[in-house]
Amino acid sequence: MNLRYTLPRVQGRGAGLGNELIPWARAFLAAQVLDAHCLEPAFGMNPRRYWHHFDTPRYDWLSHKAMVHMLPHIQLTQADYIRCGGGDFVNAFQIFAKEHKLYQRSCYVLSTEGMWGGYRHIAAARDFVYATLYQSRFAARNLLALQARLNRDKVTVAMHVRMGDFGAAPSQLSDYQGKFNLALPLQWYCNVARSIQQQLGDDVQFLVVSDGTPAQLCPVLDNLDAITTADIPDSDCSDVLALANADMLVCSISSFSLTAAFLSKAPYLWFEPNLQRHDNNFYSIWGHEKSQLAEGSGTFEALKKSALQNTMPKGRGTPIPIDGQVPSALLKTIVDARQMQCQHTDLLFYGVVKNA
Repeated sequence: MNLRYTLPRVQGRGAGLGNELIPWARAFLAAQVLDAHCLEPAFGMNPRRYWHHFDTPRYDWLSHKAMVHMLPHIQLTQADYIRCGGGDFVNAFQIFAKEHKLYQRSCYVLSTEGMWGGYRHIAAARDFVYATLYQSRFAARNLLALQARLNRDKVTVAMHVRMGDFGAAPSQLSDYQGKFNLALPLQWYCNVARSIQQQLGDDVQFLVVSDGTPAQLCPVLDNLDAITTADIPDSDCSDVLALANADMLVCSISSFSLTAAFLSKAPYLWFEPNLQRHDNNFYSIWGHEKSQLAEGSGTFEALKKSALQNTMPKGRGTPIPIDGQVPSALLKTIVDARQMQCQHTDLLFYGVVKNA
């Protein structure tokens, strides 16, 4: 009888959706390696009511607590991950599993918590995260409603404007460096939108996802004729997917935006003053952290060396300064990608193509 379980544990009363998804994805990957049952996080006490989205029991935290006490309990920590080599989670976890003879044992619960490792180590769980969000209670319905508002022939630029529970925007741009959970200047979003409009004209549409009020968002919304999800109820999961499905994502400095960028395959823009600065105009979000360097120092140093030698390939993430100027080459990339998805020239959609 298989009584193997993997359990993504929450800290305290739980965190935001982006924070919860990382240990959940890690527990999912561990379950695949072990042929175990992956449990959902204990959302019952989370004030954001995620239990409502994922149909989990209100008192799941009690059953999880009981399970940890009744079954042999193994904790997987960041220190374990780093000790086992870091990098790709599956490779590191296989070493951990052998150490603890988890392949031979048939009864235990393996728990893991925290955002350590970031998105790089759970890349193999990307499809799981997307599917989990899409199959949540309201996501598909909400996305269909949103689809009716969007013009599929236009480039969609999605902007995540996080405001409500974030600290106020600092007075100095230098105060943003390395800091999370701060509201970005609305002027930055306006400048970005203006730059894109000037270059793409009527071929672009803007989708604004925000927790701000209409009055707070006036500077952004007034001149964009933007589509929003403000009137769509229970949109936590669908908002992440709507951002991920856009042709370009303008991020806030939040785990919500990071999750959307992780699930997306499109380019994304990042507020340049928030990034860490290294030699030769080289930027990173987390490269300054010792744990990040230890987990993948070889890769990090190789990328840094290529950047210094000006041989580093273009990535999806582009730093954008406060003036909001978006490179024309980047916009050409998303226009070309959108044209490739045009149904009028897609044979599967009764489209026609020119004979080469």
